[in-house]
Amino acid sequence: MKFCGEISYEKDTGSGVHSDICWRCGDHDLPDAPVSDSHREFLHAALDEWLNKSNGKGGFWIGDPEYFLGWGG
Repeated sequence: MKFCGEISYEKDTGSGVHSDICWRCGDHDLPDAPVSDSHREFLHAALDEWLNKSNGKGGFWIGDPEYFLGWGG
């Protein structure tokens, strides 16, 4: 398995938070592999951070960026 991901939001102080949360995305030398338990925990923590701090703004996503191409008419 390989996928891209991102968490992004603006803090109350006006500064932004942005982190790539990919799993083997873009590294063509690494073979596909199941998501490790530690990375799975990291993804859950990143989602909790976004839910707790973003006020519903910014974004949290993981997956294949090609999947959404063409959506939006």
